[in-house]
Amino acid sequence: MDKIEDLNMERASIKESLKELEEKKHEMKKEKYEKLKQKYEKKLEKVREKIRKLEEELKKL
Repeated sequence: MDKIEDLNMERASIKESLKELEEKKHEMKKEKYEKLKQKYEKKLEKVREKIRKLEEELKKL
């Protein structure tokens, strides 16, 4: 259960980073913005997948 909480905290952190990136969008080149956005979205998806797997394991118990 602690792992899920840790992952949720990591997910919140990534979402916050995406929000900050969106606010700074006008300060950077479009290519750099898109690259960083994809990086954060990929991390976010990995964390979501880990959470899903852990929740499924908990349901099996």
